[in-house]
Amino acid sequence: MPSKANSAVQGVGCKLSLSFHAIIEMMNDHLSEDDVRDAIVSGIQLDNPDGDGDKYEKGCIIVIADNKPCHFNVITAWNTTTNNHHSIKDKNYRRNRYERRKKRKDFCSRCEKGVLEGGMYPLEISGKVLGKFEGIGCPYCGMIYFSEKSTPEIRKILAGFKIRPLDPTELLLILLGSSKRPVKGAISLMKASFLLFKEKLGEFDIPVMSPNFIPYYYGPYSFDIDQAIYSLETHGSITITGKRASDKEHFALTDKGIDETNKLYESLPKNLREHLYQWRRGIDEMGNDGILKDVYKKYQSYTIKSKIKDKVLPNWAHKRA
Repeated sequence: MPSKANSAVQGVGCKLSLSFHAIIEMMNDHLSEDDVRDAIVSGIQLDNPDGDGDKYEKGCIIVIADNKPCHFNVITAWNTTTNNHHSIKDKNYRRNRYERRKKRKDFCSRCEKGVLEGGMYPLEISGKVLGKFEGIGCPYCGMIYFSEKSTPEIRKILAGFKIRPLDPTELLLILLGSSKRPVKGAISLMKASFLLFKEKLGEFDIPVMSPNFIPYYYGPYSFDIDQAIYSLETHGSITITGKRASDKEHFALTDKGIDETNKLYESLPKNLREHLYQWRRGIDEMGNDGILKDVYKKYQSYTIKSKIKDKVLPNWAHKRA
């Protein structure tokens, strides 16, 4: 149900921190920080059944943000009259995949486990760090919000790309669309997404926003990728079959997902799909064990929390991991 204008912050100068995703959406839809602030301060507040954050609307502008209070962490924002994207506009991949927890004031709204900390955070695109900028971040899940002070320079960097950086949902569509075969196993899907982001798409100068991979129990893991999987399944773009969290779990595109992926590939270099087809064939032949060993050898900094490092890496490698 809609509420009245957001009187709690009306007439008060509110400070914004913006996720990388929000900055890109705002650039695509030609929104400024003042547009977003105005929607929060003088717009109406709506229920947000699609996920984390409060929803604000003013005219054609929608903003999803957390109030901390009078300091808003903007998850995403867009203009409802534009259609500049391949991705789904309601951005519900930020929805918590598991049960909704009661929000705690200073905790990250995504994982509800880490306390947001101020500092200098990397702007990573296609596996390359393009600088560090002021912001706040979650030490547990890797979520980053850049400060308003940082966003002008970040916008300049993004304006230099020929195409807008792809989001985690599109990264998954590219991965699943690179072969007619499904990806077998949740571990393979996560690690293949990691390698696609860190290595392959950068070879073709295709910018991809960071899914914020962190060291986790089975090596590099991304809450963004996990939630993008949920979003694609919810919207009928992929099917997930077999025993969950096992080697027998299969991820495949539906007819709807194939159409979305074909449109996405049309905007990318023509030779990319053939190149990725060969790369995917090698990934599929590796299987879960092979891709784990490959990732663990090349990216040992992501194995520091791994529960299976002793099984994956030889003893001589543990000292460097």
